[in-house]
Amino acid sequence: MDYPKSVPSVGLAGGRFVDEDPLVGTPGSLIPAQWGNATTDEILNVILAAGLTPDEVNNTQLVSAIRLIQKQPVLIADTGAANAYSAINAPALSAFPASGYIQRLVIAHANTGASTYAPDGLAAKPLYGLGLQPLQGGELPVGVAVLMYLVQAGVNGGNGAWIVIESLGGSSQVAPATKSQHALQLGQAQALPSSLQSVAASVSSNALTLTWSAQPLVFRSTTLNNGTVTPVSVSGTLSLTVPSGATLGASNGALAQLAILALNNGGTPQLGIVNMAGSVNLDETSLVNATAISAASSSASIIYSGSALTGVPFRIVGYITITEAAAGTWATAPVLVQGYGGQNVAGVLGSCAAFASSLSGVTGYQKLPSGLILQWGSLTTSSSSDTAVTFPIAFPTSLYSITTSVGATAGAIYGTTLNAQTLSGFVASTYNSANTRINTTIYWMALGK
Repeated sequence: MDYPKSVPSVGLAGGRFVDEDPLVGTPGSLIPAQWGNATTDEILNVILAAGLTPDEVNNTQLVSAIRLIQKQPVLIADTGAANAYSAINAPALSAFPASGYIQRLVIAHANTGASTYAPDGLAAKPLYGLGLQPLQGGELPVGVAVLMYLVQAGVNGGNGAWIVIESLGGSSQVAPATKSQHALQLGQAQALPSSLQSVAASVSSNALTLTWSAQPLVFRSTTLNNGTVTPVSVSGTLSLTVPSGATLGASNGALAQLAILALNNGGTPQLGIVNMAGSVNLDETSLVNATAISAASSSASIIYSGSALTGVPFRIVGYITITEAAAGTWATAPVLVQGYGGQNVAGVLGSCAAFASSLSGVTGYQKLPSGLILQWGSLTTSSSSDTAVTFPIAFPTSLYSITTSVGATAGAIYGTTLNAQTLSGFVASTYNSANTRINTTIYWMALGK
């Protein structure tokens, strides 16, 4: 509506009504019947649309009607298809509205993935959730959805998008949680230690291929004296191939337990692998180095990956057990492939380097989380020379002590001497009271690290 500017001789001054001024002899403005009726009808239409009865003496009905109409939003019908929504407004939008414009759409087709909205024939713009990311499916069930048009840097490249503010019965999208009271994304929950990771392993052409169906993970800080964590979002599948010839420290015909690791390479995870029988600490509290894998990768105490890395956080995502007749010739499929998480955490820890052991027979060893290693065994000494003993595994850095006890024997024992003590073993002799070497069985235990 507007002032009756087109009516001849209506007497507007400056485009507005004026009163008659008899002192200076200027006439007042005329109010034409057509304009007066049209103005009254337009106001009455608002009052009637709000469900009110017009009252000639009530001068607050218009504002009351506006407030009531605001509580009765207009619902427009979805005329598009699943994932490609459209609607017709009355009056139609001739251009995209300003940022913050709200529409309430009656969804007729539930979405199954990323979606767009194109009202009144305008160009289709993407539909995003409250996390300002594209929809994934299930956010728009059949029913009413509230959409807001948003133009913002970083959202669809600043080219405008429709944001799903509310969708009755639909899944709600949220931004990644960073504080204790924030809602958690499913991907963040799946990254918690109780969530089971999805891994696979296969052999082909004498090579071993490991794959991980990547999920968001939370890594420790890259600084050891910093307790903050680093969430890393990753999707798709990551893989690592152990080539023919790479033994990873495994022996011919012996069962090997191999841990599959996710290494945080500056926000981009990459897979790594390590033999659990080695000396690598796998409790996820440290920073590790990785060596680029090749056919010469033969150590149980080195983490191998697609490229060399230095001082990076890591997470265990799974492990396998595998036996190959010829170490480094990956021809027999793993007997166990297990994702990390849930109730199998104890199983991984029980198998990892921190708890690695060999408990079969009289000779064996046990590694402890502190790094201490216990080794034990028996031997029969010779009456003619020293008897060499090789530890089941070499101590990585230190041999602390070796103690012995004597088994059943004939005659008195004067003592046992231990010589040439190294990280790999020692030599022993047993003597009688006449200081003569004798044959006898002794049991030994060694402590080291």
